[in-house]
Amino acid sequence: MPALSKVVRPIGETCPADLSASEALRRLNTSGGDALLVVDNGGVVGLFGHREALAAFADGSGPVRNYMRRPLPGRNVADSLESGADIMYREDTPVVLLTEDEGPLFKKTSRTVGVVSAYEVLDEIGKTTTDTASNKVFVGRRDLSLNVPVSPCQRACPIHQDIAAYVDYVSQGRYLDSWLVIHETNPFPSMLGRLCNHPCETDCKRGWVQGPENAVSIKSLKRFATDYAWARRVKIDWQRAPENGKRVAVVGSGPAGMTAAQDLRLMGYGVDLYEREAKLGGLLSASIPHFRFDHDQLLWEIQMIVDMGVNVLLNKNVGKDIPIERLRTDYDAVFLSVGMMTGRILPVPGSDLPEVISAMEFLRVRSYDIVPDNFPRGGDVVVIGGGAVATDAAQTSIKTGARKVWMVSIEPADRLPAFGNELVEAREIGLTLHTGVIVNGIKADASGHVSGVEFIRVDETKLEFDPESGKLLINTVQKLPGSEHVIPCRYAIFASGQIMDFPQDQGVPLTQRKLMEADTGGHTTLAKLFAGGDCVQGPSFIVDAVAWGHRAARSINEYLGAAVPRDAKPLTVIETTDDHREADYYAREEPPIQPAEKRMDMTPVELPWNDEQAITAALRCFQCDTVHHVDESTCILCGACDDVCPEKALDVVVYGENRDTSSGGFVEICNTVLGEEFGGKAGKILVNYDRCTNCRICEDHCPVNCITFQRVRFRDDAMQMIPLTPVGAGGKLPVKAAT
Repeated sequence: MPALSKVVRPIGETCPADLSASEALRRLNTSGGDALLVVDNGGVVGLFGHREALAAFADGSGPVRNYMRRPLPGRNVADSLESGADIMYREDTPVVLLTEDEGPLFKKTSRTVGVVSAYEVLDEIGKTTTDTASNKVFVGRRDLSLNVPVSPCQRACPIHQDIAAYVDYVSQGRYLDSWLVIHETNPFPSMLGRLCNHPCETDCKRGWVQGPENAVSIKSLKRFATDYAWARRVKIDWQRAPENGKRVAVVGSGPAGMTAAQDLRLMGYGVDLYEREAKLGGLLSASIPHFRFDHDQLLWEIQMIVDMGVNVLLNKNVGKDIPIERLRTDYDAVFLSVGMMTGRILPVPGSDLPEVISAMEFLRVRSYDIVPDNFPRGGDVVVIGGGAVATDAAQTSIKTGARKVWMVSIEPADRLPAFGNELVEAREIGLTLHTGVIVNGIKADASGHVSGVEFIRVDETKLEFDPESGKLLINTVQKLPGSEHVIPCRYAIFASGQIMDFPQDQGVPLTQRKLMEADTGGHTTLAKLFAGGDCVQGPSFIVDAVAWGHRAARSINEYLGAAVPRDAKPLTVIETTDDHREADYYAREEPPIQPAEKRMDMTPVELPWNDEQAITAALRCFQCDTVHHVDESTCILCGACDDVCPEKALDVVVYGENRDTSSGGFVEICNTVLGEEFGGKAGKILVNYDRCTNCRICEDHCPVNCITFQRVRFRDDAMQMIPLTPVGAGGKLPVKAAT
């Protein structure tokens, strides 16, 4: 890292310590600078900036010494930029005094030679870390707490979590730090630590090297850090922008709506959150069965958002009880995130019988700990569908007391859309699969109640699937006449898709699929109206809904006139990372689950990791967010790093050599000219970050110790972790709401 001497600037405007604060403020404004240095008896004793001027505003007649910030930290000009950034962060100061030693060895004195501000430090850090490799992009800006993607996993994440940083913090035992990093972009890590579709793991570089099934267990590490924070009952207190007087209505309290509400409150907007159910959470609390997550943890995360000042209105059905037009009149902006909470029942004969229900409605009723009417405890149940919702409905039926549960799908057994581990769990507790058939009708007995479901086989050899999504192409389904058969049952659950339950007479623009029409930023064609989440995209994953919430909040902020500065300077943290070469010794490990005999109720089935398991899993990470830093003043272009690199990711080039440089994908990290003692050579070092696994062998073998590995983070400085005050009986976390 370069020395502070590289960015030192002369001492600028000063003022005496006995000057009145009002006169100091006039000088500060006239200078156009960020602060005045306060001097007394020939020495710098403090700093008077705009923050101190605010404190003096009520009475500006007192001397500057009463309001100045002190002591003003100092550093030697020979110290590194990293040390300057560190003291600025720890001492909460924008300026550091720089001194220089002078005099003989045993009579050294120091004199003040200049100052350095956070802007110079950040600007120079930016120069030393700029990297244009495909998976190392530091250029750009950060807003709404979204970090600039710098590693393959972070780039693949829809909300761009700083994954490598929070995984590394777990490996160091810094569990609460890890949880804070997660919360910079993720309001619901308790859910996404268990239920995320984890596209980050699909693009994990560990998986590139050892196969996709051996990627780092990113999702489970998120759960571990969150469990640790939950066990210690802490919460996040956000530093919110001042109230700006503008109000936004958010309709729907699912992951998209809650995320948007959080971001808008951070920006200073008043937020009214409308929810048609009697509880918050949307699909998180009303359609995902409780055996998949810790419901109290979800309430904890929801409460943190509500405590930011979100005004909650439950049992308010916008579109039916409250017209959209009224919200557009009463608010400066409206965000619709109503989700796809209504299940589709196929219009086959008998689908209107009293014992026929959609999976979404069945799961919604069970989420209130109520058993639906007509559910046959001790009887047989047929679930029609082969996806994740069908699996949830089937397992919930077993845990509710059904004698036998069938899950019946049109896809063959090896192409079911449900997650494989969930199918295994369901079959272990008694689920029976019946595949390659299509429903023909619901059979009734003489008294008009369900007695069975009739199916007909399909020609599995003719079935085709979309090569990208893996979904069945329905136009390839061909029935086999004469293969009709009936599965006896007393209850039928349709898990055959979800639809948006929102009135079409509200003027909201709709697509041909009967979804709301909006662009990727959530803008609709109606003034003030934004939409996002499943109601725009169709049924998707939780992390996608959270991403919609972030984007919609940013769009609303810009629509209401708060432009995001293109030259924003985020708070940057430089960290030297640890050596994790032992990562190759550990294999991927999945979190354990309860044995089958203990999974017959709604108790969460996934068991937590202990510290050893979590740290071992975290050590497998290549830390793809770290970069080489080469001290150009020390490097001798010896080529040792190039020689020992097992991935051939480094290339040392000496100018004048008659050879080609390495092929594309390489980025320059060092450019130096050697002195006469080394022959006056000049050259550069290149690195290919798509190949590099951060094994640090180059660092170990460098004879002059000029290579270090460092992480550059754009930290969210609006977060403060505080103890959670116990509320309610039995440790529950009630959501404060108006009904």
